[in-house]
Amino acid sequence: MSMNEVNGVSNLQNFNSVDNNIIRKKTDIDNVPVAKAGASSKKVTDAIIEQALEQSSGHKAVNLLLSNSPIGLGDQLNKEDIQNAGYTMLTTAFHPGAPVIYKSGDGSTITVYNGKGTPEMGEDKRKIVYQTERFTQEMFYDENGRLTNGKMIIKDKIAGFTEQQYDFIMGADNHIESVIR
Repeated sequence: MSMNEVNGVSNLQNFNSVDNNIIRKKTDIDNVPVAKAGASSKKVTDAIIEQALEQSSGHKAVNLLLSNSPIGLGDQLNKEDIQNAGYTMLTTAFHPGAPVIYKSGDGSTITVYNGKGTPEMGEDKRKIVYQTERFTQEMFYDENGRLTNGKMIIKDKIAGFTEQQYDFIMGADNHIESVIR
């Protein structure tokens, strides 16, 4: 009898589970060896975050963060764009609308949602989420892959509460129309 069987954990739980006709592949994002993930070509560092927090306007802060983000402005990135930015595909679930998660060597992740999932699982909007230890950037796209709006959240370095949030809407000319700080 194995240690897992003694603890009441079946060996099958370590691989796949089937729940309501949805197959999920179990993975642990934080335990992926860094050697398997590439070095990201662009990243939002703590220094960039601190510079953004010091900006006099939300518009300037958002532009600074976007210029250093691997997602940036523009149309929705495809798999090749993300991999060329230094990210390696990590995992996906096997159900319609499941997100695809990519990870870089610095520990940041990019999660791509195609908008074909269920609202209950948060997979009903076409979006890309870039996340570091204290920064989350959500970019929302229309059915043609054009950026419509976004949200950036900066967490406090020590306590983890939301220190600043920026919501922005894109104009027709692919420029930021308005920023709510």
